[in-house]
Amino acid sequence: MDKRLKKGYIIGLFVFVLLIISALTVNFIIKNKIKEGINNFSETIKIEYQDIHVNSLTGSVGLIDPKILVYGNTTNNINVQIELKELSINNLSYWDYFFNDIINVDNISLNQPKIIYHYNSLVNLKSSNSYKDSFKKTIEIGTIEMFNGYLEVFNVANDSLILKSEAINGRVNTVAIKESSLKHKTPVTYQDYRLTYNNFFCKLNDFENLFIKHANFNTDFFNIKHVSIKTKYSKEALSKQISVERDYFDLTIDSILVKNHDFGIKNDSLLYFRSNQVDFYQPKFDIYRDKLVADDLSYKPLYSKLLRGLNFDMTLDKFFLNNASLVYTEKIKEETVGGRLEFSNLNAEIINLSNTYKQGETKTSAHIDAIFMQNTPLNIDWNFDVMDDNDEFVFKADIGTLDANHMNQFMEPNLNVRLNGEINKNYFTINGNDHTSRIDLKLQYDNFDIVILKKDGKEKNKLLSGLINLFVSKDSKNKSSEFRHGQGTDIERDKTKSVFNNLWLNIKAGLLNAMTGDGKKN
Repeated sequence: MDKRLKKGYIIGLFVFVLLIISALTVNFIIKNKIKEGINNFSETIKIEYQDIHVNSLTGSVGLIDPKILVYGNTTNNINVQIELKELSINNLSYWDYFFNDIINVDNISLNQPKIIYHYNSLVNLKSSNSYKDSFKKTIEIGTIEMFNGYLEVFNVANDSLILKSEAINGRVNTVAIKESSLKHKTPVTYQDYRLTYNNFFCKLNDFENLFIKHANFNTDFFNIKHVSIKTKYSKEALSKQISVERDYFDLTIDSILVKNHDFGIKNDSLLYFRSNQVDFYQPKFDIYRDKLVADDLSYKPLYSKLLRGLNFDMTLDKFFLNNASLVYTEKIKEETVGGRLEFSNLNAEIINLSNTYKQGETKTSAHIDAIFMQNTPLNIDWNFDVMDDNDEFVFKADIGTLDANHMNQFMEPNLNVRLNGEINKNYFTINGNDHTSRIDLKLQYDNFDIVILKKDGKEKNKLLSGLINLFVSKDSKNKSSEFRHGQGTDIERDKTKSVFNNLWLNIKAGLLNAMTGDGKKN
């Protein structure tokens, strides 16, 4: 072999061995540095692990079976516990780290994280900012990924489950944390994100739970499938649990689609959410109220005031209910199962559902189409100005042919009243505010008869039925083509009852005036 070639081989081999030794040395140094950094990361954050893998040539670090424990400042108990199969950091820029004082990483990957959070309502989250002391450098991350995560949140007070989700997968791109931004509520910035999860559970309060089968969140849309909110007690058990009346309900929604959304914190204090369009598909809402329980006499605001009083800014340009159904059952007598009101094929378009407009700038308006009590078409137009402190509103309705017998499933068990006949057309307009309202109504009906039942709810009370029908016109002017008109003015709202109770007070006043008055338009 040529001496120069042999010498080249030897030098090459020496350099190769030197590089390996240097890489191993650097790996050893970096590994020790990481261990030291982990051990001194924070007084309230402890990190355990099985092993650390370091590749100084690619700038990659992997923690095998890491376990992260976050302790509370005041309680010194574990607030958060995170266990992972592996936490890997890929393509760390040494140049930025040593010369620009920046931690620059292409990718951070969390494999099978299991997160358990212990919620303590007595702890002030604003004071729990010790983690911020750990960030002394600017951090830039190309991508943060999570694979097959699991989350549980428990209430410290009683160790009960508050929230749970599984199969969590997510990705956040172009993440940055700067020391100067740590004083803000949202110190982390990002470009876009994607998050999916399955079998989500959340305890909303002491009575209702939320369930979501699957959710897909990203910067373009939210798509949530198979959503339900259910009272955790049976109807009978709920009545025993409460001291004042409260609705039992069962709400299921096939899917929710939120388009062109944005959310965040404005002026570092106020949360905001906005979307161009939100669609609810096939919501089914069953509501039951036991009126044998004592009345809840608390103040019930109108919807305009409810929106105005939200503690965050909400702007929904368009909100749709698609093919919804609603069943309301009200029990007034112990011996009955309650009366039912039913709405099916309900479709609604709500415009400007928002509390961010200025007064007089625009109004919230709703157009609703539905089938009432199986076969009666119902059309509603409703509008109000959210920012109007007087809470003025206009509610217009057009009700098609209604067989009075269809109302009897509600009237008989609750009011001991049976209706016979048919209302061909009914139009009314209610103008009101938070205090009073008035109604203008016209209706066309045939062979209308009111039957007052005895206490057993079965037999006719002939005397009372005869007396009340003396005052009720059986037909609209005895001509099927003409209308009877009714009005009601200065109808006082019962502020301890719902918005729909106020509508009913107006409708009742208009109907009584139309049927028992002269039927003429004023």
